[in-house]
Amino acid sequence: MKRVLFIGVTNYNLEKPEAQLHLKKKFEGLSKGIEVFVLAKGKPFHRKIWDAEFYLLPQRFFSLLAFPLASHLCLVKKIDTILCQSPLIEGFIGSILKKVFGKELIIEVHGDWVEAPFLYKKRWPKAFWQKIFEILGKISLKNADKIRAISSFTKEKALKIAPDKPYFVFPTFTDLSLFLEEKESLLDNFILFVGQLEKVKGIEYLIDAFSKIEKEFPQFKLVIVGEGSQEKSLKSKVESLKLGDKVEFKGSLSLGETKNIMKDCYCLVLPSLSEGLGRVLMEAQALGKPTVGSNVGGIPDLIKDGENGFLVEPKDSDQLAEKLKILLSNKNLAIEMGKRGREFVQENFSNEKYIQNYIQMINL
Repeated sequence: MKRVLFIGVTNYNLEKPEAQLHLKKKFEGLSKGIEVFVLAKGKPFHRKIWDAEFYLLPQRFFSLLAFPLASHLCLVKKIDTILCQSPLIEGFIGSILKKVFGKELIIEVHGDWVEAPFLYKKRWPKAFWQKIFEILGKISLKNADKIRAISSFTKEKALKIAPDKPYFVFPTFTDLSLFLEEKESLLDNFILFVGQLEKVKGIEYLIDAFSKIEKEFPQFKLVIVGEGSQEKSLKSKVESLKLGDKVEFKGSLSLGETKNIMKDCYCLVLPSLSEGLGRVLMEAQALGKPTVGSNVGGIPDLIKDGENGFLVEPKDSDQLAEKLKILLSNKNLAIEMGKRGREFVQENFSNEKYIQNYIQMINL
């Protein structure tokens, strides 16, 4: 079997593996077709778990230590393939490793690597960092032997730089079996958002939209699951709109806890400004929920407007409010859209299909 080194900036806490059963399914599945080594952020430094071998660095030292550690692993573990989570720092490290050790290089594209970083974090001067991200992306993608995109949107972004590479398109891993196997769900009177509380997710526009319809639908609440740098400002916005008793912040929840809330929501909304795909949309659709999302990135790959949900323009709280009014006032439509969404997920996505796609990509 090929020995594959995954390099990424995901932060793992393997001191509490019992809270991450979806990762267990992912890595144990992958290990049936490849030998898995992971270099990422987190703790402890080294652990063998889920039929994989993890090497985890503290977040602040990752950029400094990732290359020497990856070089050591390439030599000692006799790595065949290097797989990088993005075209940025990981992809740059992978490109050097390819040149030095002659390894196969696979670059993954999960979103807009030039613009999206500014939606998560302020970086100054912007023009300088944009140029750096552009250069890193070009180096990584041009050196790749294969490119994996998570949506048609991310594939199109990469094609502009590396049009002659083999491409593989399939979404990020999410344990959809947990959602598809759920038998008890209902359309309760709350709208749900799940994700990081960051500007890129457009939550402020969802709160604005909800404020426009809450008097017409007094029985409904807005529930927000997640944490992030915008939490304080979003709570202040809720208070300024006098929605304190209508909007509930749940904080960060495990996958199982999220599923238990999601299975009873009326609909799920993802009003992102940029989105590689939108994993939570698949989860909600697997539970038979209608979904509403911004017409950006890979979201249109999942939401077929008017069939299993609605697409709206980003930052347009008026249009979002109108679509929510249509859904909330027509339960039969919501049920039908949810049914179509569940059928769409069953036909196109599964844990088994993800594992099969990944192993085939690496072994081709």
